[in-house]
Amino acid sequence: MTEVDVIICGAGPAGTTCALGLYDAGLNVVLLDKHNFPREKICGDAYNLTVSKILNTISPVFANEFNELKAGTKTDKIMFVSPKGRKYNLNLRFGFNSLPRVVLDNFLLDMVRKHTQTTIVENSTITNVSIEKDHVLATTNKGELFKAKVIIGCDGSHSIVQSALTQTRESLTEVWPSVRAYFKNVKAVKSDQLEIYYLDKLPQGYFWIFPSPNGLANVGLGTSKNAIIKHKINMRKIFHEILRQAQFSDRFANAEMVGELMGWSLPMGYFEGKLPISGDRVLLCGDAAALVDPATGEGISPAMSSGRHAAEVVKQCFISLDFSANSMKEYDKKVFKKYHRSYSIRSMVSELTYKIPFLLDVVLFLATVVNRKPKDGKSCGKSTNKLPTQRSIH
Repeated sequence: MTEVDVIICGAGPAGTTCALGLYDAGLNVVLLDKHNFPREKICGDAYNLTVSKILNTISPVFANEFNELKAGTKTDKIMFVSPKGRKYNLNLRFGFNSLPRVVLDNFLLDMVRKHTQTTIVENSTITNVSIEKDHVLATTNKGELFKAKVIIGCDGSHSIVQSALTQTRESLTEVWPSVRAYFKNVKAVKSDQLEIYYLDKLPQGYFWIFPSPNGLANVGLGTSKNAIIKHKINMRKIFHEILRQAQFSDRFANAEMVGELMGWSLPMGYFEGKLPISGDRVLLCGDAAALVDPATGEGISPAMSSGRHAAEVVKQCFISLDFSANSMKEYDKKVFKKYHRSYSIRSMVSELTYKIPFLLDVVLFLATVVNRKPKDGKSCGKSTNKLPTQRSIH
């Protein structure tokens, strides 16, 4: 048995940011992941550039190093296309970077290696978590046993740590299945623009074309599980049907898929309050806490933000030597303050645009009006990244 202070389960953006947040705590931290890095992670790959600000709150050194990452395709424009074919163009104040997760996640893990004393254990899956009165036990598929004061679940939508906290494997939040593939030779892909299409074939979700490095495009679609069941949607079948539609067929006429069409699910619904995100000696971050943005579908920056907040709370718990659910509630307060109100509003408007489709054009139009509204007598041409509230998948 290996005794540590903190177990972080999952080495994605949430787990690595949490580990970075504990760099100065003097704690014995172990970070476990079921894969060897670098590893591919299925995703839309677009993340909000405000993530450098999240790292800056931990240390300017981390933010500076992250900002020096030159890989990826920076986008400061986004084009929304409604089911009626109307186009709405927005400029983004902070913008997004489109970078395959195989690169991004490995970069963040290398930062942990470089700047912290964290013990990194790859290719090790936690199969069981036991929360005891004065410690937590985590068992891996290799028979390893780790004992700690706190465990932090950063292990995604099928989180084993979440299951230990909720005592169920049943999903307590809404799930959005998605598929994506990389293509080369897609016509008219702009390197500085994300494209999002709301289609009649895809109620409540959307189809996307995002620029990716090396001349590739990240192409995918996603919608809610409830919509899939109600409308009997076959995700892979409809993906190929969309590529053959008139508005896309010419652009994909000479396109070639690189790799496979792959699927994954996004857990949404933190704002519904059905999923606890903390408890005795346990915290949940990122997808394990269902913190995907219900407006943009982006999960990377919320994951990193929650990882940073988790580190802050854990450090205070070790100072007070109090790891009770009541002490861990400080984490809930931080996450609630940052996300609950905005996520709830976005989700509500999303449901309205799904039930009353013509409202989507109204929402998109208003977004472009706000985007172009002059400030101090000058044309701003920039938004504050307050995107339309129809749900999207990144």
